[in-house]
Amino acid sequence: MSEAGPARFLVVALGAEGTRVAIPAERVRALAPVPALTRVPRGPAALAGLAERRGTALPVLDLARLVVPNAGPVPPGRMVLAEAGEPVGLLVARVAGLARDPGGAAILDLPGLIAGLRPRRAMGSAETAVPVAEPAAPRAAPMRALLALEAAGRSYALPLDAVEAVTRRPDTVSADPAGGPVALGAMPWHGRTLPLLCLSTCLGLGGAPGTRVAVLGRIGLVAERIGPVLRVRPEAIDPVPRALRRQGSTSSVSTHVTATALAAGFVRLDDGSLVCLLSPDALTGESTPDRAPAVPVAAGPEPMVVIDLAGSAYGLPAGAVREVRPAPDALTSVPGAPDGFAGMLALRGGILPVLDLRCRLGLPPGAATMRRRLVVIEAAGLRAGLLVDGAARLVRPDTGAV
Repeated sequence: MSEAGPARFLVVALGAEGTRVAIPAERVRALAPVPALTRVPRGPAALAGLAERRGTALPVLDLARLVVPNAGPVPPGRMVLAEAGEPVGLLVARVAGLARDPGGAAILDLPGLIAGLRPRRAMGSAETAVPVAEPAAPRAAPMRALLALEAAGRSYALPLDAVEAVTRRPDTVSADPAGGPVALGAMPWHGRTLPLLCLSTCLGLGGAPGTRVAVLGRIGLVAERIGPVLRVRPEAIDPVPRALRRQGSTSSVSTHVTATALAAGFVRLDDGSLVCLLSPDALTGESTPDRAPAVPVAAGPEPMVVIDLAGSAYGLPAGAVREVRPAPDALTSVPGAPDGFAGMLALRGGILPVLDLRCRLGLPPGAATMRRRLVVIEAAGLRAGLLVDGAARLVRPDTGAV
């Protein structure tokens, strides 16, 4: 507000009975209509919800319940955008006007009021309230988990259940003279020798081996980039037309084959793009030309995404991980949120609650580094983000190890 100055006050009414309070004008940034709000389940009583404003999540408080915690909710008429150490929205019944003398209206200490918000339960309690996203709409069928790969600048995918692990290609590998033109050599892997195949060469795109290795049973598939995990509806995967299945040969991993012969289907993503789904059977030479490559479901424990926290490794079920992305530079804090709740993030048109996993596990705070990651997880229809020190690889535990 251009006329707002340190000697003025914005006088607002809290309810129909006419109770008025005064907000120091230097705290006021603007007046706005009441926005659409996203409820924060089990948040402080004064927290009406979160609103999207200029690409960030804005905490919106019911000013009447902030001033009088036991007050009942009042239908709001306007929102006051204020600064109280951080941007905040204040819902009021109406705005009386700007005045030099607030009269009988009580002058509010906004920073003090907001600092007085406290979580209703102590950290460590089994019933600690942490704001979570609203439940997602029920799905007709479970989503299919796929692992994205990049070869020669093109996007492909593999069934996640077929991938034993994802690791880094060693700087030096042993020679594999019998491997053929697609072979890059071999590396030691859990007490055995793992042949390494160049995905871009397998697909007839030239040699661009990359540094990441997806372990598929008895071979390692080397790609330029591996990840993230994609979640798609089963009906979004179309089969390879039968007329195309007979092209190429898959008799040996050392023999060059066409991309069509390696395809298990084509995936239609939400952004309209089409990704070729590769067949693990065809890549390992275990399928036949006349049979559509199957999308296998591997037996044994579910793969895990390994994350780093305070120098130790932890695991998350890969099926719960939606994506891994660089940690955001800033988050919108929620007044009165418990320790370990880092804030809210506007992501793809929605609002994502973000937890600091170090704090939640009682570990000391860590410095912000380029390796820090945000792991987006989903479980029981709820989605959240986890701040971790790093997320480097995908592994499949041995049977009985978990």
